[in-house]
Amino acid sequence: MKTNEGILSWIVLALVGLTSAILCIAQPPLRGWLNILYVGTAYGLLLVVYFAVCRGVRSIARLVTMVGVSAVAWPTAYFGAFAGAGYIPGGMVHEDPAFPLIAFGGVLGGIVLLVPAILVFRPISRGRTAALTRALLGVLLSGIVGGIAWNLGPTLGATIWGLLPTAPLPQPESYSMSALFFVWQPVMALFIGWATSERRKVNPIETSETHAKAAARMPQTNGGLRQRAFGLVLVSLLALSLTRIIPVRLRLAHREHVAASKTQRKPLYVDLAVAQPMNEDEALILKNIGDYQPGHAVKSVEPVSYEKGSESPPDFYFSTLYTKAGEMVPQWPIAPKQYISVVIQQYPNGAWAQYFAEYPPRMYISPDNSKQHALVTQFNNKVRSDQLDRSRGQTWYPLYYMWQSGDCVITVEYHTSDENLELVRAYLEKYPSSIR
Repeated sequence: MKTNEGILSWIVLALVGLTSAILCIAQPPLRGWLNILYVGTAYGLLLVVYFAVCRGVRSIARLVTMVGVSAVAWPTAYFGAFAGAGYIPGGMVHEDPAFPLIAFGGVLGGIVLLVPAILVFRPISRGRTAALTRALLGVLLSGIVGGIAWNLGPTLGATIWGLLPTAPLPQPESYSMSALFFVWQPVMALFIGWATSERRKVNPIETSETHAKAAARMPQTNGGLRQRAFGLVLVSLLALSLTRIIPVRLRLAHREHVAASKTQRKPLYVDLAVAQPMNEDEALILKNIGDYQPGHAVKSVEPVSYEKGSESPPDFYFSTLYTKAGEMVPQWPIAPKQYISVVIQQYPNGAWAQYFAEYPPRMYISPDNSKQHALVTQFNNKVRSDQLDRSRGQTWYPLYYMWQSGDCVITVEYHTSDENLELVRAYLEKYPSSIR
């Protein structure tokens, strides 16, 4: 195995780990097994860059082995940690993963990654026993570093996520996962480099004249190639990092634009009253619609809110559930297994209704995904819906249709695999959409 040891190689190895951390913190939108295998695969491919460029490894089998074991190591650590949640003492604190559980996952991932990788890339002069000893030392280090990095989530992780916010709102594990990638991947990359390196021994027979002759043969070529190769790798790693950093920053700019637009479009006055409030019979269609029957109608009054950022006028709130004709309709708080809900909200004027139809207060809509609240056409009316962002028949991810009609906002939400649009048609006839 050729070696090209030196400070530049170690810098490349550290940058490989940091680049992989950035790629994993700001993951692209993947689903299924692609999402599961992404982290380990990205890390393995970048380690392959180090071994190919700095260590001269040309064996396809060895390089593929590195990518393969790395790809499997991450899901092993991730799912293994969750599987051990009920068995690792102190693994969960207030329903959150703690140091022992993350360290356990780090040990599992370390076994899958380090043992085969270090044995495969060990220098010829090192025996299997010595290589295995280093690998087991790395497994222990993997668990310790993983647990420490996870606990740095509220400090280091929050800072990293603030610089590279991957979603409009952080998930509970966002900060800790950012710290985990940022710390564990570079540290373990450096360990792999050390564990597979070979210390050069000086041959006492060699004289200064021998060294001078060897240096005279190609002193400039080796040095020049090494520096050019380092520069090329450095630029390549930077460009690779920017492929994930730039989209995240663009999404952040878009989120800030949406937030500013939401603030600008918000009506000014909340001290208003509904001039002609409806009752349940006026607001809702309390008769069978196609194959569906209405349940009990609920009316409530939402008071004015002066809370900063959530200011809103009073409104009247009407709701009912529709189930298949002949089926029993349980009442809130007990809902049937399959149902369609209809909510009518009457505001003091059309300006507030238009605002809340575009920015519904009771529904989280990510500004990163315009399909979650897209304008679609139903029965010659424009309405907002998530139909473009879901698979047909999903019940855990309700289909909804929402629109403004005068001073009202109408929401029809499907908690059933039957997405019959007769209810949407009926309510559009009663409340034609004001969206233009």
